[in-house]
Amino acid sequence: MKLSSSNSPLYLPEENQTTVLRLGLQPLEKEDWIYIDDALPIFYRHKTQLRLQHESECFQALAESKPAQEEFHDFLLRHLLEKTETTYQLTGHTLHDSNGKLSWQIENKDLWQASLWIADDFCLLEKISNEYIMTAASVCSPSNWKLEEKIGTSIDAIHAPVPGYADALSTRVRKLMDGLKPHKVVMRFNWSIQKGNELFWRSDLEEMNSANEKFWRIERQTLLRLPHTNAIAFGIRIFLHRFSVMPNKSGFNQAIAQILQQLPSAEKAYKCLI
Repeated sequence: MKLSSSNSPLYLPEENQTTVLRLGLQPLEKEDWIYIDDALPIFYRHKTQLRLQHESECFQALAESKPAQEEFHDFLLRHLLEKTETTYQLTGHTLHDSNGKLSWQIENKDLWQASLWIADDFCLLEKISNEYIMTAASVCSPSNWKLEEKIGTSIDAIHAPVPGYADALSTRVRKLMDGLKPHKVVMRFNWSIQKGNELFWRSDLEEMNSANEKFWRIERQTLLRLPHTNAIAFGIRIFLHRFSVMPNKSGFNQAIAQILQQLPSAEKAYKCLI
């Protein structure tokens, strides 16, 4: 499914960026953990249709992730009902979204069901034998990676394709995750330049490669530690903005051109920029 985001871009290119190997973290109020806007119906249709067609490509869970999935389900439900700027409502066993357009029966307490209430994708990371392992994930809008290759693997293994990750970021990411306190949220942004505006983006798919129009793909990433299982919930919300209709931000094209000139070749190849 395609997306053309109507909001003003949350993140713009930084012309002084010389590498993709940076954390760029910022604290986030718990109230702002989940970004909610009028695009939710698009993401809901995207998730439900993709699950019917390609189940293994959008949801995976190890058996041992069940407690963390149940805690995430209940934690997110409480958050949505308490969030002051929206009006999610629970009537009996039915949850209604803030616009009254969608509703869900509260039945199975798992990550997949909870992920349908929001636009974000979520991965659950649990520390097992001193390694953070992806034990469950609902990912319907991947930015050029395959969930079935990542489930059950460590953070280092997940990021192995990123040039220079092991030397530049591995230790810092481990310290970050060890230091996350329950209920505290941190956020970062990631970006890509994408041909076409498919939410399910894989550069190896023909439809993606045949598209000509460029889009500025933003990932709003959040990390939050659940208080009981200590699992880390890693959220990814996608925004896609046409280059041709980007708001009149001074120097947008020049900043992108400078970034592409400055990034190392290996990083540009990883980002599918060359």
